[in-house]
Amino acid sequence: MSHLNDTGLNWGGSYPLGNNPDCTGETIGAQDRSHGRDVTHNDNSDGHAGFSFTKIANSGAELPASATLGSGPGQWACTRDNVTGLIWEVKTSDGGLRDQNDSYYWYNTDPSTNGGADGYDNSGNTCEGYTVGQPATYCNTQAFTARVNGAGLCGHTDWRMPTVKELEGIVSFDRVGPAIDTTYFPNTPAGSVVWSGSPGADYSGYAWYVYFNYGHSNGYHRNDNFQVRLVRGGQ
Repeated sequence: MSHLNDTGLNWGGSYPLGNNPDCTGETIGAQDRSHGRDVTHNDNSDGHAGFSFTKIANSGAELPASATLGSGPGQWACTRDNVTGLIWEVKTSDGGLRDQNDSYYWYNTDPSTNGGADGYDNSGNTCEGYTVGQPATYCNTQAFTARVNGAGLCGHTDWRMPTVKELEGIVSFDRVGPAIDTTYFPNTPAGSVVWSGSPGADYSGYAWYVYFNYGHSNGYHRNDNFQVRLVRGGQ
């Protein structure tokens, strides 16, 4: 079982007067700001506030925090969460397979995990490489996952859709637009809506997403084009 991440909050609430950046007062000690933890360095060198991340190369090797994104074997392509143990896909801005602007329908043909319905397989030309009549190129979550596994991203072929709880775990609630540590998750559009692999429990036509503009989650129709951030490990 994965550990839970911190919230990223580094200020206290001071209802009804707003935020309290100094964290003073009678009830501040009960707030997350006073109980957050940094599991490695007590600074932001490996992630904001209580988060702790490590950059991972295309080859699967660990990299220093100064590493830059790229397609070479020794260049950065994934981020490991040192608290949960999960390894996350990092988006690019190069128009390639993992481009930040690509979007997908929610699609899963496995009846043991799809909540009773497959979803939608063909959303048209909203992702790199889409070709009419070639299902392997379609812009849906299942086809995209297969393409990333085929490429062996960061040396692995077991990439999958994250659960909604896993995806919520990389939200940093001290910021918006996007609500994520962009030092370790660059190329995250401000209004990014990201599909999870979690189907809706009360309606098979829905699945859960996380809205990274503010960090909240909700369910929506599977035939809408949202973004995807794959993960491996955990579960």
